[in-house]
Amino acid sequence: MKNTAMLAACQLVALTEALTLHTLPARRLVAVRRESVFMADSEATRDSEPAVGKAVFGAGSGWKPPSGGGDAHGGAGFESTDTPDFFEDDEVSQKAKNFAFTDGMMGSQAGRAQSEDRAKNRGDPGVAGALDVNPDIYVPEAEDLSAESRGIVFELKKSGMTDLDYDIQVDSIEGGELKIDVRPVCMTFEEFYCGFTADSHPAFSVTPTEGKMERRNGPPTSVTVKVNPSGRAGTFEGWLCFILPEEKAFSTYYKITAESR
Repeated sequence: MKNTAMLAACQLVALTEALTLHTLPARRLVAVRRESVFMADSEATRDSEPAVGKAVFGAGSGWKPPSGGGDAHGGAGFESTDTPDFFEDDEVSQKAKNFAFTDGMMGSQAGRAQSEDRAKNRGDPGVAGALDVNPDIYVPEAEDLSAESRGIVFELKKSGMTDLDYDIQVDSIEGGELKIDVRPVCMTFEEFYCGFTADSHPAFSVTPTEGKMERRNGPPTSVTVKVNPSGRAGTFEGWLCFILPEEKAFSTYYKITAESR
């Protein structure tokens, strides 16, 4: 009995849905023209009037302006109202026709003769005689590189250590020499002073005693150490100091031992 009641209820629901769908207004599409369709139901469209006919592509591609074409910006129908700066029949304009593009290159105050003289002396840009015209040109004074005036004292570091040691043999009469290259390590041109300590043997000397080093990666500074035993034989010792007063940490020191025979 229960199953029969449920079956009857389901049939009643199905019948109700069928009646509802049957009463809804149906929409149908009616082909009016090729590629165009319209709603044929009672609902009005949003357009005030339905579109008639099919879409046309490139309808205005063949249009040309009334003047016959070629005037893309529409300015062919206008005439210029600008007034030129001068008229060709003016006396000044007639003279201007005779000007060459080279006229005035040597200056507005230069005459023809002066221009010819300058053309002959093109190799001289005007430096010759400059001091005669302006003798007050400033000439910087030469730097006074002197160890004494700078208060440089040639002495070893507190540790007493040297950077390089050299052993050479020299003739007791003719003497000998040693060349030492000092590499630049600073970023600027540094002044240097070179000399032996006070406790070095007097047979040692060095040149140059002062100057300026090149910057880093530049050529080294060469100093020449000479030994003059003056006929004496024996072993001589000297301590050479290469001082950079502005960069004392980069100063270098050398011990030289000379065997005189």
